[in-house]
Amino acid sequence: MQQCVKAGLAVNGVAFINEQLTPYEGNPEGYYEMVSPPQSGMVQKVWPRDLENIDPEKISALVVFDRRDKQALFASMQQQAEREQFSYSASAAYEEISSRLKGYLESTGIDYMLVYTEELDDRIEEILKYLETGKK
Repeated sequence: MQQCVKAGLAVNGVAFINEQLTPYEGNPEGYYEMVSPPQSGMVQKVWPRDLENIDPEKISALVVFDRRDKQALFASMQQQAEREQFSYSASAAYEEISSRLKGYLESTGIDYMLVYTEELDDRIEEILKYLETGKK
């Protein structure tokens, strides 16, 4: 989301909702969580549980981010859970998120672009083009 903000794209989200849900030390440049309904022509972070409430016809481009290195992902998720004072299994949370996303994508047939965060810097121009055009 920070790359989208830096690229000058219109982002529907706020850097910090509050210190409990988005602790500063976890991501000092902000999380850009969506706090209002999706807006046409804007980039917004949407969690898979929220996708189920969005009409797929209103999605012009969907970029799915994942981490190739799952151990690093789980460690990061665990750190964030501790910052937010939540107790959950990172691997179980990832499986739930992935399952919801997979179900949504299969049931809607919506086109999307998968990007591993490890490749983000190398693919930012490709992603920005996709976001502008909705085509890979």
